[in-house]
Parts: sequence; C-alpha cells; structure tokens
Amino acid sequence: MKSYLIIILIISPFLVKAQSTAKDTTALLAPVTVKGFETNRKLFETPASVNLINEKEIQRLNGTSLVAVVNTVPGVRMEERSPGSYRLSIRGSLLRSPFGIRNIKVYLDDLPFTDAGGNTYLNLIDPAALNNAEILKGPASNLYGAGTGGAVILNTQTATGFKTAAHNNMQLQLQGGSYGLLAQNFKWAHQNSKHSFVAAQSHLQSDGYRDNSRLRKDVLHFSSAHVLSKNDVLKAHLLLADLYYKTPGGLTFAQWQANPKQARPATPALPGAVQQKAAIYNKTIFAGLSNTLQLSKKWSNVSSAVFSYTDFKNPFITNYEKRNEASRGIRTKMIYDAVNTNSTAVKFIAGAEWQTTFANINNYGNRAGVADTVQSKDEVNAFQRFYFLQADVAINKKLFINAGASINQFTYRYVRTTDNPVKPEKTKNFTAVVSPRIAATYSITKNIAVRVIVSKGFSAPTIAEVRPSEGSFFESLQPEYGWNYEAGVRGGFLQNRLQYDINAYQFNLNNAIVRRTTNTGAEYFVNAGGTVQKGMELLLSYQLLEQKERFISNLKLGTSITLNNYRFKNYKVTTTDYSGNRVTGVPQNIIVNTVDVTIKTKLFLSAVYNYTNKLPLTDANSFYAGDYHLLQCKAVYKIIFKKLLLDVFAGADNIFNEQYSLGNDINAVGNRFYNAAPLRNYFGGLKIEL
Repeated sequence: MKSYLIIILIISPFLVKAQSTAKDTTALLAPVTVKGFETNRKLFETPASVNLINEKEIQRLNGTSLVAVVNTVPGVRMEERSPGSYRLSIRGSLLRSPFGIRNIKVYLDDLPFTDAGGNTYLNLIDPAALNNAEILKGPASNLYGAGTGGAVILNTQTATGFKTAAHNNMQLQLQGGSYGLLAQNFKWAHQNSKHSFVAAQSHLQSDGYRDNSRLRKDVLHFSSAHVLSKNDVLKAHLLLADLYYKTPGGLTFAQWQANPKQARPATPALPGAVQQKAAIYNKTIFAGLSNTLQLSKKWSNVSSAVFSYTDFKNPFITNYEKRNEASRGIRTKMIYDAVNTNSTAVKFIAGAEWQTTFANINNYGNRAGVADTVQSKDEVNAFQRFYFLQADVAINKKLFINAGASINQFTYRYVRTTDNPVKPEKTKNFTAVVSPRIAATYSITKNIAVRVIVSKGFSAPTIAEVRPSEGSFFESLQPEYGWNYEAGVRGGFLQNRLQYDINAYQFNLNNAIVRRTTNTGAEYFVNAGGTVQKGMELLLSYQLLEQKERFISNLKLGTSITLNNYRFKNYKVTTTDYSGNRVTGVPQNIIVNTVDVTIKTKLFLSAVYNYTNKLPLTDANSFYAGDYHLLQCKAVYKIIFKKLLLDVFAGADNIFNEQYSLGNDINAVGNRFYNAAPLRNYFGGLKIEL
C-alpha cells in the first residue's frame, strides 16, 4: 500500500504542472453529478471512488447485457458463464460467488434491490430501462449496509424535470444475431406538469454458444413520478420478470480443448447437464414506492418501501431445488442541508433500513429434469437491520469531508419441516457490527483533487451460504469484515480534454467466507482466514476531436487499467495452508481500451478492447485460466425523418475469435473449471424513436 501511495504522490505534481500550462476553460466534469453516499455533488468534488456509466455507454455495444460496459470500469469484473448467468465483483474475489451476486448492495433508485438474505437478481434488469449506473468501490457499509465489495445504484429513466405541456416519447428496438439471438424492447415515456412515467417491455432469447445454454427472458418494468404538492414527490416501481436459462456446467481443460461447445458430460457416477435438463427458472415481481418530502428549507425526508416475491426452480446435476422467496423492506432518511455560512456548507443524514426475507427451500432428487423424491424441506427467515448517521461538510469549496457510521444487525431463523418429529426452530443472531467511514477530497486547483478514504466493511453470510445446496444449516458461519485504506487523485489537463482518475487501496479482509464442494459437487461454505487485497486503478479519457463541421466530428479515447495483488493471509482449509497464494479467481492485470468516433454527426463507431491476465482457478494456485484479448465493436447510422429518428446498427463480438472462459468455476470438483464463451459472433438491428 505504501508503494501505491508514493506513486500517487509522485504523479500529482506532474499533473499539477501539466495543468498549469493549459488554459483552464472548463470546470472538470461539471455536468456530472453523483448520488452515491448521498452527497449529490459533482464527481470532481465527491470523496469516494465512484464510476458512472451513462445511458450512451450502456448502449455502446449490443445493449442486451451489462457485461462489456461494466468491465470498462477499473476494479470491477462482471462475468457471464452462459447467457443469463452473471457474476459481479467489485475489488474482490469470487471465493463466495459460485453464481449470482453477493457481497455487493444494489439499489434501484432509492429502493433496496438486494434482499435481506444478501441475494441480488441483477439478471432481471433490462439495460434499456436504465438511465445510468453508479458503481461505488470499496466498503460502503456506513450508508448501504452489509457488503465489503461496494454498492451499485441503478438509476432508471423516470423523468423528474416535469414539463408544462404534455410530452411523449416512444422507442422500439429490434435486434438479431449469431446463436439465435433475438431481442426486442419497447419503451413509452410520458411527461406533464404533474406526472411522468416510463413503461418498458422487453423480450430476449438466445440458443447460446454451448449445448444446454438456451436463454429466454421477458420483462415488464414500469416506473413513475407524481407531484403530490410542490414539496412532495412520490415515485413508484413495478418489475415483472420471467427468466429461464439452461446451465451447461463446467468442463475440464481436456474437454474444453476437445469441444468447448459441449455441456458437462456424464461420468460413471453422475449424469450430465443435458440428461438432467440443468436450468434456472425465475419468476419475480418487485414493487416499490419512494416518497421525497421537503419539510422546510433545510429539512427533508426520503422514505421507501419495497416488496418482492420470487418463484425459483433449479434442476441441477445432483438435485432439484425449488424456492419461494418473499421479501419486504423499508428505508428512511432524514436530511438536514444547511445554507452556506462563511463558505461552509453542512449536511447531516440519519436513517435506517429494515428488511426481511422468508424463504421456503425444498430439495428433491432430479430425475431427468423432474422433481423426484423429497430430500429436505426448510424454512429460513433472514432479518437485516441497520441504522446510519453521516455528516457531509464543504469548506471554502476546496475541502469536502464525508464521515459516517452504521450499526448492522443480522438474524437467521431456520427449521427443517421434514424432520420427524420437527425440531425446534434454530435462531442465529450475529453480533451487531459498527461500520465507520471517513473520506476527504481536497481541490489542489480548480481541476485537480486528491482524496483519502478509510472505511470498515462488514458482510454477513447470505441465505445461500448458511443453507447451501449441500442441505445443512451452517449456524457456525461468521460474517466477513475488514478495513480499507485508499488514496486517489482525480483531475484533467490539456484544457480538460484529458481527464484521469487514479486510485490505490489496501483492503484487509478477515473471516473470509469460502466456497467448498462435496465429492458429488454440492456446495457449502466455511470461514477460512483472510486476504490482503492491494490494488491500483487508473481511468483515462481523452477527447481528441470535437468539431461538428469536420468529417470526423468527434473522437474520444479511453483507457481503464486494473492492477491487483491479492494474497491469502492465515488461510487454511482443514490441514492445508494457502497463506501467501494468489486469491482464487482474480487476474493481476486488466487493461480495457475504448474508442468512440462520430463521422459527420450521423455515423457512430465504438470499439472496446479488453486484455485480461491469467487467473488462478484453485486456492492452491495449481490451475490457471489463460489470459485473453477480446475485441468488440458497433456501428450506428442515424437517419432523421421529421420527428422520427431511425438508428440502424450492426456489431461484432470476440473479433479475434479467442477461445476463452468468461466465468470460471473456481475450486471445482473434478477440475471442471471452464465455461467457454462464444467465438466470433455478430449482431444487428434497428431502433425507431418518436
């Protein structure tokens, strides 16, 4: 960590010098405001490591998945083992994430989208419904509860700037491509002086590259805002999703080399993925209300309530799991925003969040995709409560301090209803944890700011970890926790055409929750020591050209560099000590370059190049996934007919035709690590907007 801080201190004076040689014509990132940590400040002023992905970037490539665009953010890695099966990590490993998203808190506008059990069905969100996404890197427990990785805030396209005259906007997009890709979405946005709403419908299907990897997803998403009075705005969300995708399973290296398209084959002991019709079925309803009330010039309140219900089925190689999950939650915060006094502005936030999830988890035998004999039936209740307090102080428009803390409480209640007789309910109360965070940004010049952050992260085991597919209730499993130290510099020079964000951090994780598997492949989780995670992140953006009258009217280059040095510390599994080994599933180096070109203001070209270094597949570092070079591109031609705008687009993925695995099964039984990603493939379509 010290070496990283020295690098930042060495770089900063040169950046200051370079800045002084250029005309200071524009305030850095002036239009960009972030909501993270409730600061609502310009990105330049925000004392946090935060990256914003805007709507244009979300649609930079094929637009049906967030994977490629999220992977342009340094320190963040999103994987797709097969169409619809996502994993996401922020500055962290995938030790506890065999699938899905854990250890990260996700919000949809002001609504908690992650349930009380720590699970997030991010694959239900249609990217076309998003206006932007904020990724907060590093522990954010002080304001967002459990999670050592960070938080993600998804902001939808619900209009908030109400117009006097009624205004409507409609979009229809159709897209097709390789491997049976077919995507369609329709969106209707309405706005008047009192109300606004966005109604979106989408359908996505794909045969997939591999055997047994078909995907079908249908989503209805309605979001609205209503002016109840000049000081009172009510927002509503309704999400209906029906998701189905097959799971091909991991391959050994030999199988992957021989035929990467095959699904996990049968063995003498176990049937294969095709025979067992391995798949995920997810039907979810998510509903929420959020109310923003301006009580006075200085005082305001934002309160929200959410409800969700999920019908989840998973025929797997060794069993057939059926889950019904019902979740509800409330979040409220009181905000005191003082008027500037003697160049000092003060903002206080106090609030609480309560969530509960009830899960009915039933396991059966799997007889060729049909639920067979009952193995176990369990009821698990998860209760999450945390209370937070934060102060945000701005001094002389140069020094911005953000400090806060939360107290987190978790409870699990468990009963196995198939026991005869039924045993008394087990209750697991985790000790309340206080998670503080203090951060400061200081503006050296108008366009250069340095920041320091110290924070504590806390992450309780999820429902899928205390009650995994192995079938037992692991009441001895303890939360992860750790301290994070980081420093960074954000700024711009060359008349602000070149902008940069550099960050270095060290996160010391204790009580690491680690996935293990039985001989049959059923998973369970244990605490196994800790990790020391050191990293550097660099984000560069260079506006090379921006002149409408030229043939090339816009040319923008971007670079994202992630350097990871993650090591196990005091890390043992049974009698084996892995201390000093590289953390499983984490590449040491990732470089992503982006190019965006506009020709005659009508033709838009985008390309993304991703180099990912090799990564260890086992805790022993005995197997590695090789590095890969991934090139993706898209071209859009815009045609205007009076009030109608037509976009015709086409693109390609994996242009180098690399054979690689985007989403490895780490520590897999039988060395079945590899999930082959598609070879070179194409897509194209059109979008009509009125």
